Amino acid sequence: MAELLITFVGLLATVFTVASTVPQIKKALNTKDTEDVSIRFLLVLITGLSLWVIYGIGRADIVIVIGNSIGASLNIWMLVLKMKYSREPLEEQ
Repeated sequence: MAELLITFVGLLATVFTVASTVPQIKKALNTKDTEDVSIRFLLVLITGLSLWVIYGIGRADIVIVIGNSIGASLNIWMLVLKMKYSREPLEEQ
């Protein structure tokens, strides 16, 4: 029972974590404006999520692998939007 509860908590955490990126992507697609999105933040986050995927593979934890794979993918999509819509995407103030 405890194992099932822990798995459920992990899945719920995954849903909330992944869902946090969706509004930003939706806003960027609607407004075509990503000037306020930090490219450094995205790069650090994508790196961290990718490392979590590797960790999850090493631990054979499918919840960690799937959740962080989706999170990394969404943030890579946001990075692509940043590169596409920013006037100078590599310049930060």
